[in-house]
Amino acid sequence: MVPELSIGITADVIKVFSLGALSFIISIFLTPALTHFLYKYKLWWKGEKKKSIDGANLQVISKFHQGKGTHTPRLGGLLIWMVPSVIIFLFFLLSKTGVGIFEKINFLSRGQTWLPLFALIVASLLGLVDDLSQIFGKGKYVGGGLSLSKRIFVVVLIGLIGGLWFYFKLDVETIHIPGNGDLNIGWWYILLFIIVVLGTYSGGVIDGLDGLAGGSFATFFTAFAVIALFQGQINLAAFCFVLVGATLAFLWFNIPPARFYMGETGVMGLCATLAVVAFLTDSIF
Repeated sequence: MVPELSIGITADVIKVFSLGALSFIISIFLTPALTHFLYKYKLWWKGEKKKSIDGANLQVISKFHQGKGTHTPRLGGLLIWMVPSVIIFLFFLLSKTGVGIFEKINFLSRGQTWLPLFALIVASLLGLVDDLSQIFGKGKYVGGGLSLSKRIFVVVLIGLIGGLWFYFKLDVETIHIPGNGDLNIGWWYILLFIIVVLGTYSGGVIDGLDGLAGGSFATFFTAFAVIALFQGQINLAAFCFVLVGATLAFLWFNIPPARFYMGETGVMGLCATLAVVAFLTDSIF
């Protein structure tokens, strides 16, 4: 291997893992302050929820939640999306100072991290509204206060924006099928993007049972980070590892007895981002 190439690869790996470690450390130190705030204002479910987000009566799943979270706050997902967002914008601003090391560490880029960051923030804010609606008694559904139709509308909107961005801005209209190569699907790419984002979100029902969501998402994003790293998408790999760092910190405090739960503000943001990352790495299947 050419020495210069080896040095470049080593620097990229150090960048990716260092940013992930930084995210974990910051999240660990911020969690006591966050949990103090959540407990001080009693930001947990009030009363028992007996309906799913589509309005149907729940008979089985509520039994799994009996005794869980009566006085355990939601909104732990704030840690997962706010810390990575602060880190990515911080190093972007520092890179504008002209200092070489900050320019190299900056991982905010149009082609790799703009779209997943957008998906993370928008979907997480929607989840935050969902959580707050339920916490303050305005929602009647398990998993959040917003109705299914409102959730689907926003998730589809995120998928539409993502699909349009890929198709028109990044000029992407092919998908990779393992063992069969690339398949050009033209404008159907936009529809596929919407379907995958919606499908990924519909699978985000893994939150609420003591760390299941945190462990699952940490695994997902670690896998995609490695894929992105091997594809040379260093900024995307760094973005994924920053999410992993914050998620592992959340998981540390979420193991029984949980200090908080992720809530929709974590699940919705991570699900939307996961779908976008899958498209960016061309690893949908």
